[in-house]
Amino acid sequence: MPQETVLSLIQKSTTFFAEKGIDEAKLSAEHLLAHVLGQKRLQMYLRFDQPVKEEELTVFRELVRRRLKHEPVQYIVGSTEFYGLEFKVTPDVLIPRPDTEHLIDTVLDFHKAGQLADDMQILDIGTGSGAIAIALAAQLPSIRVVATDISAAALAIASANAERNKVADRIDFVEHDIFTDNLPGGGEQFDIVASNPPYIPEADIATLQPEVRDFEPMIAATDGGDGLRFYRRIVKIAPGFLKTGGLLLLEVGAGQAQTVAAMLTDANMQKVHIREDYGGIERVVSAWKG
Repeated sequence: MPQETVLSLIQKSTTFFAEKGIDEAKLSAEHLLAHVLGQKRLQMYLRFDQPVKEEELTVFRELVRRRLKHEPVQYIVGSTEFYGLEFKVTPDVLIPRPDTEHLIDTVLDFHKAGQLADDMQILDIGTGSGAIAIALAAQLPSIRVVATDISAAALAIASANAERNKVADRIDFVEHDIFTDNLPGGGEQFDIVASNPPYIPEADIATLQPEVRDFEPMIAATDGGDGLRFYRRIVKIAPGFLKTGGLLLLEVGAGQAQTVAAMLTDANMQKVHIREDYGGIERVVSAWKG
């Protein structure tokens, strides 16, 4: 039996995944094999005829078995990329997604336009893996961030990610429940309050991909209600966190932007704006405190 090579394994496992209904079959195969070989995914194609050792093949087959159960590739390999940075991820945190990068872009666009100062104080509500806080800190070297989450396990992952990306000295991670009356940061006011809160309605959980429904933490995905519970709370309390002229940014799910924008208008927030993602979905709602 001929020895497997990088190319033959990618081709065979891609076909196998596709036959079994695994999403992104080729990407899954590439990421898993790259992880086993300790290479970057695209680097493998520079050595596509490289033989795969038997011990590497054994490990790869085990990872394939896990993927066939719909376990996300990011959890299998233990990391993912967000805004050009590497993040550790475990089932204690949601996997950062490209949709959230539009929230980072919104902050950077306002900053480039001179509407935000260099030395901003930022509050990140529901930080999870730390994606928003860490990406902003990496892009804006003079800011400081307070990043909160109700999950101590998530905060441990976020803290490790801050260390990995060399921004830990500018981020304070705080265990906090926004449905309690005490304010994170000891009553400090911020230039920006940002959040990507749980927004999947409870009624939609059964329709989710098994990668999400069966593996990602539902406490970070759904509010257990109509998907708007966290927005109502954040819109109510954010003015108390924000300085005059401060900015509130919220990532929203498909079809939620107009409702959240109306909440902000009713709360007397100013210059309410909606930003679409690359798929044309209204993804980020922003507003300023007058």
